[in-house]
Amino acid sequence: PDTKWLEVDNIRVRSFDDQGRVTTATAQRGLTNEDSSEVQLMGKAIVVREAGPETRAYPAPRMEFRSEFLHAFMDTEQVKSHKPVELRRGQDAFTADSLAFDNVQQTMRLQGRVRGTLIPSKR
Repeated sequence: PDTKWLEVDNIRVRSFDDQGRVTTATAQRGLTNEDSSEVQLMGKAIVVREAGPETRAYPAPRMEFRSEFLHAFMDTEQVKSHKPVELRRGQDAFTADSLAFDNVQQTMRLQGRVRGTLIPSKR
């Protein structure tokens, strides 16, 4: 290739974090760098992090991001988008005009028209 980027049609990516949780990413088109540490997903992009073992200190429900564009940074566990996004975390659901999610810092920045539905947990 003439660049260090690879373009893939119908891209499918599977990644594992330090705790063994699986993250999958799919889209109609994708760009990835040479070591797949950075992936740009375009067209019906979906990133799913499966639920992990729940602990008292840190529940880890399933998370799902949907957008026409998602930029996933696998090494730093970040997902960003400048396009409208849909997010599901367990039973909670959010929509926004843009997204910046950092799994390591456990922060999410939703901007623009943000709407959310929070479902209380059953105790």
